[in-house]
Amino acid sequence: MKYAIRYYSKSGNTKRLADALSDYLNVPALDISHDLTEDVDVLFFGSGVYGSSLDPGVISFISNIGVRVGSFVNFSTSGIMESNYLLISDVLENTSISLSDCEFHCPGSFVGMNAGRPDDGDIQDFINFVKDFLS
Repeated sequence: MKYAIRYYSKSGNTKRLADALSDYLNVPALDISHDLTEDVDVLFFGSGVYGSSLDPGVISFISNIGVRVGSFVNFSTSGIMESNYLLISDVLENTSISLSDCEFHCPGSFVGMNAGRPDDGDIQDFINFVKDFLS
């Protein structure tokens, strides 16, 4: 299987998850300034929630994917919201890309809330999520 990892992270919370996934899969974790250039079986995509919405760069990246993606697996961090899954789903609705029902979300540090998150336990939970998804 061919995997790709793309992410958008303002504070480094989602980047921390993407980097852990990169180490586990031995696939580079690249930010959204790097377009997908090859078809992939699974795109692991991470982003946060900013002002109860997605960053416009995330929307643009997803809307302009020009290769075949077998499955889009969402992972996210946020200070307050539970997940950005529905926001991602809305963007993918206008594409031919299939969003996996499986997603991972954990709190991220934000202006004094969730200090130290994602922590080592969150990282391990994320890797376990990926292991389960791939099995």
